[in-house]
Parts: sequence; C-alpha cells; structure tokens
Amino acid sequence: MKKTAFLLIILILIILISRCTLLKKPVDNKTGFSQSLVMLEKAISEENYDIADGILIDSMGRWEKVKPFMQVEIDHDVVNEIESELVALTAYLEAKDKSSALASIRVVINMWTDIGSK
Repeated sequence: MKKTAFLLIILILIILISRCTLLKKPVDNKTGFSQSLVMLEKAISEENYDIADGILIDSMGRWEKVKPFMQVEIDHDVVNEIESELVALTAYLEAKDKSSALASIRVVINMWTDIGSK
C-alpha cells in the first residue's frame, strides 16, 4: 500500500511539474525572455535598429532556453508561430520596417502572455 501511494504521489508530482503553465513564470524569470521582448519592442518603437538587432539575437537565444519547457504542454503550432515571428522580425529589422516589426513583436508578446492564461 505504501509503495502504491508513493508511486501515485510521484506520478502526480511529475504531471504537475511538467505542465508548462506552472513552469512558465520560473523559467521566464530565470531566462528573462519577457523582459527581452519588452526591450525589443521599445528599441523598435524608437527606431534603434542596431540595438534592436542585438536584442533580437539575445531574445532568440533566450527563447531556445525556454522552448523545451513550453513544448511539454502547449500546442506545437504556438511554438512554431513564435519562432516564425522571431525569424520574420530579423527581416523587418534588416529592412528597417518599423510597422511590420512592431506588429510582429507585439504578436510574439501576445502569444507569450497568453500561454497559461486561458
């Protein structure tokens, strides 16, 4: 009986720990992904494209650290959409296309914010 209860507790803990909605905030705090997105939006708004390029590279690195945790629970389409928007942002920044870059970063911020909120 004790062994069954112990295994059940372990199983429940594994399920709870693996849920990205529970891990999103600690992982985000550790990586600073949200903060980098906000900094990127600010740099784009101010048309500081050289700074925005650097922040985007940094944000993409942070995303690579966050992504494995997010793939556990959320739809892979969301992960793919975030990655697609980040890649599109590289082109918008290269072209210095402020309106497209702002739209793209806001889509990423919105998708990231929505994870675990519904």
